[in-house]
Amino acid sequence: MKSIIAEVVALRFSPLAIFYAQEPPGEGREAKGLCAMIPVAQAAKGETVYFSATSCNCPGATGGFGLTEFNRNAFPGGEECFNRFLSVGNERCEQGRQIIEQMKEQGTPKIFLDEFSEGEGFLKTPELAAEFTASLPKVEPEGRYIVIKPLEKLQPGEKPKVVAFLVDADQLSALTVLANYARPGNDNVRIPFGAGCMTFALYPFSESQQATPQAIVGLTDISARFYLRKALGREFLSFTVPWSLFEEMEANVPESFLTRYAWKTMMKNATPESD
Repeated sequence: MKSIIAEVVALRFSPLAIFYAQEPPGEGREAKGLCAMIPVAQAAKGETVYFSATSCNCPGATGGFGLTEFNRNAFPGGEECFNRFLSVGNERCEQGRQIIEQMKEQGTPKIFLDEFSEGEGFLKTPELAAEFTASLPKVEPEGRYIVIKPLEKLQPGEKPKVVAFLVDADQLSALTVLANYARPGNDNVRIPFGAGCMTFALYPFSESQQATPQAIVGLTDISARFYLRKALGREFLSFTVPWSLFEEMEANVPESFLTRYAWKTMMKNATPESD
C-alpha cells in the first residue's frame, strides 16, 4: 500500500512495515549482520529482510525487536558485565578482563571489543543500567521471525504491527503535530532512552497494546546511528507508530495542516530550485 503521509511530507525512504511471522516470507533475505540497524537500512532501500532469534548476531536485538524477553544473562559475562558495558566498562574488573582476553582469542570485532572494555558511557553507573533494563516493556512474541519491508511491498494477508518512518527535522515536526492532531492532550509522542532496536520496535510494540497508543521517536542511540549514518545519512531519526495510530494519522492528512499554507510553503522552500 502507498502512504499519503509519505507523499505529503516527501519522505526520502519508504515507510517500513514491521511485523511478526511464523515462517520466513517468500521473498527477501535473512539478515545476519552484527547490528540490527543494518537490515533496517536494507529495508529502507527497498528490500524485504527478516531474522529470527537464532539468526541475528546482535546480542540485544532479539529482545529489542520483541522476539525474546530481554535477557541480560545471555550477554558475555552475564548481567554484571552488561550493566558495566552500558556504563563504566569491563576492563577494570577481573571478570571483565578475562572475557576480554577470550574475545580477543575468538576474533571478536574491534568495535564491540572496545565498547565492552571501555563501556558505552550511556548511563553513569552500573546500578542505573540495572534499573534501566528492569524497566523495559515486556511483549509477547507473535511469531518466530521479524519481517521488515517497505510498506508498498505488503502482500495480501500481511498486517504490520507497527510502521516506522525515517525522518529529518522538518518531517519529524510534521509527524509530531499529526500524531497529536485528533487527540486530547499534548503528549502523544515520546522519546524514550534505549537502544536503536528498542525505540524502533520494542517500545512501539508495547504501545500497540495500549488503548491510546503513543508514537515513539527513536534512533537516538549513538551506536545505532554509527551504522545508519554510513548507510542512509546522518540526518534521520525514526518515528514509529502502532498500526492503529498509523491508520488514524493517514485518515487525518486531507483535513490537517499538511494541506495548508505553512506546510506547503515549507515544502516549496525545501526544493533545490528555491535554494
